[in-house]
Amino acid sequence: MKRRLVQALAALAIAATGSLVAATPAAADDGGPVCILNQNSWLREFPWGPVYLTLSAGRGFRVHVVRPPAPYSPGTWYYGHGAEAPNRDGWIPAENCNF
Repeated sequence: MKRRLVQALAALAIAATGSLVAATPAAADDGGPVCILNQNSWLREFPWGPVYLTLSAGRGFRVHVVRPPAPYSPGTWYYGHGAEAPNRDGWIPAENCNF
């Protein structure tokens, strides 16, 4: 009887933990405007830097920082994360975004 009680309590604890995790809001929702990618876009470590991954056209991209053109790196860049990779922030060219 004790063993069944312990097993039942363990199952309830696991179920409760799972429901708490599911109720937690997504980390991706941390403010900033969202644009829609107008083409497949490389998410980069820094402007013109190494590529982390490719984001698909038609998906959302949450912008955290706008970097205006600089003499050594032309073009405006947006720093943020895509809907496909909400835990990976990086840079995309501004012309790949439609607001």
